[in-house]
Amino acid sequence: MADTPPTEPRDLTFEDALRELEQIVSELERGDGALEDSIAHFERGVALARRCEDRLNEADKKVALLLREGHQIVERDAETGEILAERPDPGVPVVPDPEPTPPPAPRAQAEPTPPASPQARPEPPHPADTTQQSLIPGLDDDDIPF
Repeated sequence: MADTPPTEPRDLTFEDALRELEQIVSELERGDGALEDSIAHFERGVALARRCEDRLNEADKKVALLLREGHQIVERDAETGEILAERPDPGVPVVPDPEPTPPPAPRAQAEPTPPASPQARPEPPHPADTTQQSLIPGLDDDDIPF
């Protein structure tokens, strides 16, 4: 009975490709095959790994296209953007929208505050006044060694 040629990786489902890849890895880890057979298995394993990665990327794109639009989950075709399915978002509670609240009434403008009178401000010390208080109690400026 002749061996049937292996199925092309692109024709395999993700699960079939992964299953075959796991078998190849097990065979290569045992290391009891001929070098040429090991190289052929390695090449097939690389092709299967790429197929698995492609299928995962396709699935990832499909999941990413599940968009929330309002209170709907919309599934779109990855290539065309066409809507494939719409359904209510199960995470949104089904409650009626509240009645819109009226805008707040305009507030009366307050009268501007009159500017403070010049007598209310403390006067700055005169530049000729040389009696300054130290920031640290008990120390004068001449006690600081710098």
